Amino acid sequence: MTPHRYITISVDDGYPLDSRAANLLAKYELQATFYVPARNPEHSVMPPSEVRELSRRFEIGGHTYNHTPLGRLPEEKAWAEILEGKKWLEDLLGEPIISFCYPQGKFNRTTPALVRRAGFLGGRTCLFNLHTFPRDPFLWGLSTHACGHSKFIQVRHALLERNFAGIRNFFWDYKGATDWQTHFLHGLDQVEKHGGIAHLYFHSWEIEELRDWHKLELALGAVAKRQLIPVTNGTLFRLWSQPMAEGRRSSEPVDGIAVRPE
Repeated sequence: MTPHRYITISVDDGYPLDSRAANLLAKYELQATFYVPARNPEHSVMPPSEVRELSRRFEIGGHTYNHTPLGRLPEEKAWAEILEGKKWLEDLLGEPIISFCYPQGKFNRTTPALVRRAGFLGGRTCLFNLHTFPRDPFLWGLSTHACGHSKFIQVRHALLERNFAGIRNFFWDYKGATDWQTHFLHGLDQVEKHGGIAHLYFHSWEIEELRDWHKLELALGAVAKRQLIPVTNGTLFRLWSQPMAEGRRSSEPVDGIAVRPE
C-alpha cells in the first residue's frame, strides 16, 4: 500500500499579521492550525474578535494562556497555563480545542502527560527534520521552521533533545540545507516520493521581521503543485488515534523518541 502524503502547516503565537498568513494559505487552498495564546509578553496578539474570525477558516490550537515556556515551570503552574489557555479558547470559540503546541518548543518529561490530561489529542513540538507519525501523539515533530538555521544550530538543537532521527534526516533527506525554503522543498520531495508528513511552521512576526512574505508565498505555491493531502494538525492527531493508523505507526520510523531534558 502506498503511504499517504500529507502537508500540514502550523502558525504560532497569534500575532496580528496571522490574518495576512491566513489569506495566503486560503489563496493556495491549504489548511493550517493557528496556535493562539490569550496573552504574549513578547509580541502583540490578535484581539478576540479576530481569533473568532480566523476560526471560521482554520483550526485554532492551544498555546497556553500567557505563552509561557513550560520546560522549567513547576507542574502546578504548567498545568494552569495549559488548562486555562484551552478553556479561554473554548469559551471564546464555543467549540472543543484538540491541538496543542508547546510555547518555544519547551517541555520536560511530565509536560506531555499534562497536555493529555487537559483533553488535547496531540502536542506539537519543535523537533525538526521529522516527517513520520510519532510513537507518542504528544511529541509530534515537524519538517521545517520558516527561519534559516545554521548546521551547528540544527545539530545542537537535535542533540539537546536527543532527536537523533532529526540529525540523520537533516543531512540525508534535507541535504544539510540552511536556507529554510530550500530545506522545505527537500522535505516536500521526501514526502512526495516516500509518503509521510511535510510540516512547515512559522511565526507571522518572524516572517515580517525577515521580510520573507514573498518567500513564504513561493513556498506555499510550491506546495500547491504537489500531490499532497492538505490537513490540519488536528486531523493528523485524529488519524493517529484511529485503529487504521496502528499499522503505520508500528511500521514507520519513530520520531520524537525523547523529551527535552529540562
